[in-house]
Amino acid sequence: MKRSMLSRRDLDFLLHEWLDVQSLCDRARFASLRRDHFDAVLAQASQLARGCLAPANRQLDEQEPRLTAEDVWTPPVLSEVMAAVRDAGLLAVSQDRALGGMQLPVLIEKAVTAWLFAGSAAATAYLYPSQAGSRLLQRHAGRTLASAWLPLLLKGRATCTFCISEPQAGSSLSDIRTRAVRQPDGSFRLYGNKMWIVGGDHAVTDNIVHLVLARIEDDSGDIMPGVESLSLFLAPKYLPADPNPAEGAAERGERNDIAAAGIYPQMGQRGATSCLLSFGEGNHLPQGQAGAVAWLVGEENAGMALVNEAAPEIQIDIGLSAAALGYAGYSHALDYARERHQGRFPGMNSQVGGQIPIIEHADIKRMLLIQKSYVEGGLALGLWCARLMDEADTAETSTERARARDLLLLLAPVAKSWSAHNGLIANSLAIQVLGCYGYTRDYPVEQLYRDNRLNTILEGTHGILALELMRDRLLADDFMGFQRFAHEVEQTLGRAAARCGDVRHMAVQLQKYAERFGWVINRMRQEPEAGRRLANASLFMEAFGHYVIAWIWLEQALVAEVAYLSAYGSERNFYAGKCQAARFFYQHELPRIEPQLTQLEQMEMCALEMQSAWF
Repeated sequence: MKRSMLSRRDLDFLLHEWLDVQSLCDRARFASLRRDHFDAVLAQASQLARGCLAPANRQLDEQEPRLTAEDVWTPPVLSEVMAAVRDAGLLAVSQDRALGGMQLPVLIEKAVTAWLFAGSAAATAYLYPSQAGSRLLQRHAGRTLASAWLPLLLKGRATCTFCISEPQAGSSLSDIRTRAVRQPDGSFRLYGNKMWIVGGDHAVTDNIVHLVLARIEDDSGDIMPGVESLSLFLAPKYLPADPNPAEGAAERGERNDIAAAGIYPQMGQRGATSCLLSFGEGNHLPQGQAGAVAWLVGEENAGMALVNEAAPEIQIDIGLSAAALGYAGYSHALDYARERHQGRFPGMNSQVGGQIPIIEHADIKRMLLIQKSYVEGGLALGLWCARLMDEADTAETSTERARARDLLLLLAPVAKSWSAHNGLIANSLAIQVLGCYGYTRDYPVEQLYRDNRLNTILEGTHGILALELMRDRLLADDFMGFQRFAHEVEQTLGRAAARCGDVRHMAVQLQKYAERFGWVINRMRQEPEAGRRLANASLFMEAFGHYVIAWIWLEQALVAEVAYLSAYGSERNFYAGKCQAARFFYQHELPRIEPQLTQLEQMEMCALEMQSAWF
């Protein structure tokens, strides 16, 4: 197998030819950067993914974490991987130089993250929450709290978790019961349980920084219901040895009252500990008493606002994980199809010639084209969202920054949900290309499928994200995100209409669906009953995701079509492949949303009207 993960050529196309990352260097924050800075970091990430993470991935699958009397045991190879990533300095790619970061665009950081996910999703699961968590602490933690813990996160001496779900609540955050009790010194003590906490306990780094949603007790010991009364707290696994640590010097002291009460055995990403955590049950007695010591992040009762602020980046990360795992499976399937000889062309027999590579068979090409259109489309959408993060932070005008934020809120959940759903289909097709070999553990495609299955659930299931997209972005009074995206599509259609040939035909097709989506959204906004408005949210998410990816492919085709004319050899083949994948998506994939749109237009209520007793 020659290829194993992502295509560096594809990444260069997306970053430099389409997203024009170099143009960000015109801004003050990135003024000292050049392309060779970006290329060096990406080369380092590629080397780490291929040489360190990928070889460890099978070991992490076979040697699952287990609960011990003290904490959670993980295989030694995980510590080696974490140390390699830490030593490479890839944990703070976009952070300020003053904090020890490289101060590169978020776009480059997320390309690096995609490489790491492709190498090992299980190992990278310990790392990516630190990026969103660090940004949250920078913006909202007090100076003392941020200066104590940020350096540990950015240097890889601590990992970060978001502790949100609870056994009795799941995704219903208004039912969270974890409580926070005020202490005379301004800190809090936490009591409760959190579940599905990836990386919730381990001994791979010196410490773990838990960001915990909880309710503050009032003077009578009561807690207020509803999401409006949730606050966010920082609770480390180990308290700092010094109660007032200097900057970046939160050296490990006594154990906090946080313990792993159990580990969930997973179908995939087995090397990533998924924990049930108990807070304040007296498993440890910090400062001589039960209760997990914690400090408030931001304002009281602003916990959900902070979690919602971090959500787009986390959704982008999961979407990139799904796209990267799908991409890795596609790469393995492509290599196998080139090397595996089986069968002959129609009309040939064994006396005429030998067997041909299976990539020459039309059905194999079909399956590879589906994978290519899904994984390259998903990766492109994730990176476009990362570019929006840069725009939201560094664009020159408030209008440009507002545009980026609106688009990000609309499209980050689509990037996560669409890539998770269709990246898994790509992994399934990779197994199919290999046939029975793909179903064995001799090849990595079966593990990639199992690992990717988690992404459809992680950080918001498909259904939950669809409900939130519909309720908070499309049916809200201000649905600026959709209006701004409609403007983006309109601009692309205008550029395509000035061309001739395939892109112009694609534009005609996309224009039709743009009008239908506008009609569907207006129809839903007019529906007075909330249950009927939201009944087909998942259906809408699937159809809208395909529409967004169709736009992504038209954008790529507009660039590739021009570059093809002056390219030679392998470069010409690369651009031809881009154009053909775009044509395939428009001819074979985009029409699949026709019945979905018909159901949405008719406000079909079969599922809503089904009675539980009828099952």
